[in-house]
Amino acid sequence: MAYMNLKLPRTLGSNSKPWAGISLFLLTFLVYLKTLAPGVFGFDSAELATGVYTQGIIHPPGYPLYLLIGKLFTFLPVRDVAYRLNLMSAVFASLTVVILYHAIRNIIQNRFAAWFAAMLFAISNYFWQMALIAEVYTPFTAFLAGDLLLLSLWRKHGSRRYLLAFSFIYGLTLTMHTSGILFAPAFAWLVLSTPHWKRSHWPLVGPMFLLFLAGLTPFAYLWLRASAQPAIDYSRFYPGVDLTTLSGLWWLVSGKAYAFFVFGYSWYEVPAEILRFLSYLWRNYFGIGAILGAAGILWLWRKSPAWTVGLLIMFIANVLFYVNYRVMDKDTMFLPAYAVWAVFIAGGYTAVYEWTKKMVDQGLIEPWLVRLVKVLPIMFVLAGLTLNLRWVDLSKADGFSLFAKEVMLGAEPDSVIIAPWSSAVVLEYFQVVEGQRPDLLITNRSRENVARYYELWRQGFSNEKIMEKINAEEVAFIDSYIQQKTIYAVEYDPELAQKYEYLPEGAGFRLAMP
Repeated sequence: MAYMNLKLPRTLGSNSKPWAGISLFLLTFLVYLKTLAPGVFGFDSAELATGVYTQGIIHPPGYPLYLLIGKLFTFLPVRDVAYRLNLMSAVFASLTVVILYHAIRNIIQNRFAAWFAAMLFAISNYFWQMALIAEVYTPFTAFLAGDLLLLSLWRKHGSRRYLLAFSFIYGLTLTMHTSGILFAPAFAWLVLSTPHWKRSHWPLVGPMFLLFLAGLTPFAYLWLRASAQPAIDYSRFYPGVDLTTLSGLWWLVSGKAYAFFVFGYSWYEVPAEILRFLSYLWRNYFGIGAILGAAGILWLWRKSPAWTVGLLIMFIANVLFYVNYRVMDKDTMFLPAYAVWAVFIAGGYTAVYEWTKKMVDQGLIEPWLVRLVKVLPIMFVLAGLTLNLRWVDLSKADGFSLFAKEVMLGAEPDSVIIAPWSSAVVLEYFQVVEGQRPDLLITNRSRENVARYYELWRQGFSNEKIMEKINAEEVAFIDSYIQQKTIYAVEYDPELAQKYEYLPEGAGFRLAMP
């Protein structure tokens, strides 16, 4: 394997010291802590907080390792459950940055370039967002970075212990997020495409496989919790699904409930989705990172084709799957691709430094340009930090809490609240975790409609027929309650407004017969 051996000053080329990782962790963690959301957040974040607290079954693929680690964080003696899980995201985000730094350093062999790329990733828009709220993404990227680090150590030193450790950690990675299976071909390539892998290593495949299976054991937790019938169980909305059976468990962890989202675009729509991803990548890395990454691919190809192929397989696998995944909130689902791109950024910066140094040695440019190349990355990081701070900072984001309090305080006793996913999971958090207004019937419209859509889609109904049936069933549900209970709707729906009056009240509407 060819590695770069730059004759750089101490700050650029010396071996890593412990303080490098420690300082990276402390610096990024302080930034995340300063901008951390103060409490419950919407979307999946609130559902995750409720699921961790109740040790329930959340939406597919279940995220068992997140639930287990999250439970440990709920014992922290700070603020409320939601804040503690926000804090968990910040901790794992900083761990991701440190681990990624060490992995990049092993691949690129340039400590300063690794620091620059890891810091650019740390303050990138989409990663920083996920470091501030309860979400699975920063724990997932931490485990993925760990996989990459162990593979880089294997390729560098050839010690079998790194392969065994990788096998176990990769199994755990899948229990944090099953989309990690997309990287299996790349990981297999990185294991095998090195002189370290010899005929004598093939008997190691058995122990590696057993350790991988051991890493998958957190999935058994989902079976145990399903048997206990927890307060939160996403699978209850799907008829015929029994998580205490192997088929039911596979249904959850394989994400079959969302099968209609997978490759959900027609061929003529895909180019626009690819451009959409490229705009995410450009924005995430402030433009300059996108350019450096492209240059880094070419530089790394010259230095180590095997690493280039492995990293590109990882990148393309993540991008192809989610480019074709028909959901609106998929900008953060590309985080593994953004992390891989950080490796290319380090390579691109090293290429620029090498070229500048060569030009100086040949007397073609002034020596001060080398010093500028050393300073510019720090300036880029500071500029990116300042630029994204205004967009990402959630330290005062208490809107979801205020909304929930207004809705719950204003609702009449034993009333029904119909809400979309993002609002419903916040209301459920306050009801289940904080014990507020147990008399209310909170209907998560999105959760129930997706479950119903899946069932009808599985039966072969067209999209038009499915939506007709869902609308008719929603009307029947409202009709069954509207004469006996007060019904509130958080959002206005033109379809339902054809039958019911939407009377503005508090943070939403009260439904009434015309």
